[in-house]
Amino acid sequence: MSEEKTSTAFEKLRSNMPSIGFMSRKKRIKAYIEITKIAEFMLENDDVSAEEMLFVFSLLMRKCAPFQKSAMMTALSLESLPKDILSPIGLKFILEVRNNLSLPKTHHTASSNDANTEDSPH
Repeated sequence: MSEEKTSTAFEKLRSNMPSIGFMSRKKRIKAYIEITKIAEFMLENDDVSAEEMLFVFSLLMRKCAPFQKSAMMTALSLESLPKDILSPIGLKFILEVRNNLSLPKTHHTASSNDANTEDSPH
């Protein structure tokens, strides 16, 4: 894992974090979708690996309150979202967040190739 790559990715995502509004479910979910689409673009261009991007998301959860709030709202609202609305990396991360919160599986889980979700007690 390259520290320079992850630092660059972290700063790029943090600086492009959209507004989440004040207690706005819609804006928070939209912000998560937008920021993870940027992350997916970075993956497709080989700027970072999937493992590095998941690490960047973990850093953003701790260091960027708007990202943390948008990810939590998306995790809590995942059941009500259409199946293909999230980028693959965004879905993988949000399923890990749901798993960490011991939330039940959703219709999104079946489409994921994330082996970690199979360890869920639900």
